[in-house]
Amino acid sequence: MIQFSLIISVYAKENPENFAQCLDSILKQTALPDELIIVKDGQLTDELEKVVQNLQFPNELIIISLTENVTQGPARAEGLKTARYEWIAIMDSDDICRPDRFEKQLRKIAENPKLDLIGGQIAEFVDTPENPAAIRSVPLDHSGIVKFAKKRNPFNQMTVMFKRAAAIEAGNYRYFPWFEDYDLWTRMIKNGAICANHPDILVDARVGGGMYGRRRGRSYIKSEWRMQKQLKKLGIINSAEFIRNTAIRIPVRLLPSKTLEKMYNKLAR
Repeated sequence: MIQFSLIISVYAKENPENFAQCLDSILKQTALPDELIIVKDGQLTDELEKVVQNLQFPNELIIISLTENVTQGPARAEGLKTARYEWIAIMDSDDICRPDRFEKQLRKIAENPKLDLIGGQIAEFVDTPENPAAIRSVPLDHSGIVKFAKKRNPFNQMTVMFKRAAAIEAGNYRYFPWFEDYDLWTRMIKNGAICANHPDILVDARVGGGMYGRRRGRSYIKSEWRMQKQLKKLGIINSAEFIRNTAIRIPVRLLPSKTLEKMYNKLAR
């Protein structure tokens, strides 16, 4: 079986119960990570620290403590620098892996050794994963992924596994609020990474808690604009596609959260 590291970053505003559920879903995997790296992105609350201290992971467990909150991109970059294995898995600290997530992805990797980057589908939920609010589907093959990347992130980031060397060669994660994953994937694609998405739902992803409110406003627009410029610079989109994307995507970030949520639920899936 292919060996891999799993990186999870957590920060002070996370819910301890959600974090504990996330870690429990990892312990129940049919294919356990050979190495679990938890990046504490700044000082955690006592409750979150207790979750970390109570974790009994049977394989290698590495805790990285950052002195201040640096946001998810730089936090994951630190985890990636520390990881020892060729393949890296990513997980958000409040989501829940399906029990066979890693087994299914490792099987796909074994079937296609040329793969550099693989994700999967997700079921979004608000209260419990037993009552999903929506399914977020992404393209399965490389050409579909590249085409999809012109408009939106072609991966559900909390499902992704990738080759460490391919990510490092593309420049690793970096500070890019809200778009750190999309940014890295497109740089990897530009570098020639071969991509795929598993057809099955691999992760139950928690939504709500002000998620749509965070996807609006001037700060988000600034990052959205930067991401579109990045896509154009990489040659993933041309000038006409840049104009189209910014004309469509940026104005909606000024809409009220409830309106944005309705649009997202209707159009993004």
